[in-house]
Amino acid sequence: MRGADRLNGYLRHHLEAGDFPGAAYLVAENGRILAEGALGFAVVRPERLAATPGTLYDLASLTKPLAGALLAALLDAEGRLALDDPLARHLPEWAPAGAASRITILDLLTHRSGLPAWRPLYLHASDRASCIEWLLGQPLERPPGEGVVYSDPGYILLGLALERAGGAPLDSLFIRKVAGPLGLTDLLFRPPAALRRRTAATEEGNRRERLLAGPLGDRYNGWRTEVAWGEVHDLNARLLGGVSAHAGLFGTARDVLAVAREILGPGAGADAKTGLLDPKRRGLFGSSLTAGLGEDRSIGFRIAGGPGGSAGEGLSARSFGHTGFTGTSLFIDPDARRIYVLLTNRVHPEFREIDMNAIRRGFHEVAASL
Repeated sequence: MRGADRLNGYLRHHLEAGDFPGAAYLVAENGRILAEGALGFAVVRPERLAATPGTLYDLASLTKPLAGALLAALLDAEGRLALDDPLARHLPEWAPAGAASRITILDLLTHRSGLPAWRPLYLHASDRASCIEWLLGQPLERPPGEGVVYSDPGYILLGLALERAGGAPLDSLFIRKVAGPLGLTDLLFRPPAALRRRTAATEEGNRRERLLAGPLGDRYNGWRTEVAWGEVHDLNARLLGGVSAHAGLFGTARDVLAVAREILGPGAGADAKTGLLDPKRRGLFGSSLTAGLGEDRSIGFRIAGGPGGSAGEGLSARSFGHTGFTGTSLFIDPDARRIYVLLTNRVHPEFREIDMNAIRRGFHEVAASL
């Protein structure tokens, strides 16, 4: 069986098991696409639309490396910020007492800020300013730099700081500095209505977030009841108008690949300075900046390692990647010069408890054998 057929067979098994209704995938090596495909349905409710390689998926937390971390690196290169700047330099409203005042841009990028993993900001805030105000009153889980705590609030604050440093809304910065220069039209925040039928739907209602919010959510009247189709799944991102550094980006597998190629780079040699990133800043994406802090993190990505991760045995130990709650993932293997993109809408039409990381590991194992 050919490699693409094996990948299709692997993913179809999980589709038939009900793990997700549809998927798009892509495997590339040294700029050459080895396998690409789509199967199943992008939408099953309120109607049925087949998934295609051109389907746009809600990328969820892939927004963190593809938009948040990449824009931070580009603004650093322009001198608009420095990665070791205190957060308060770009968000003067961030004036907490104690250890939180020491949080830097790099702390946010590497999840070592000490901020909590998640909070339902939409229950406490109504806009960007009140998000900052509410987070100021929340205790850190540990002092900055003393451990890795994967943090959505950290990247929300990062996005607000990037907007100040860049002098424009985050979605405008992304178009100007990433999508525009790369000629990408299918990687964007807030997809217009004209793209809705090319976009994979996500969850009907908010069952998962309602459970996480607990009793406090009983007083909230903003829960979604319809299927999220063409709008961001994450409710904190919705609070921010669908634009944040932690979630909100939509895209196709091909456009995700285009940005991943910029991060992987052309390798050593005279052409290593081409593209969006210079070699120094490109190196920040694939190098651990949190050694000894419990988890190896670069800016935007997690370095592969550990049996419970998503990389699996098929990828080298130097691989790095990220996942998204909606069922998306991107992994880059610098040793093999390979990029692996898997996009699913595993929360559609309803959220189910599945081991998505195990599915990703299996995908990488099959794909690495191509």
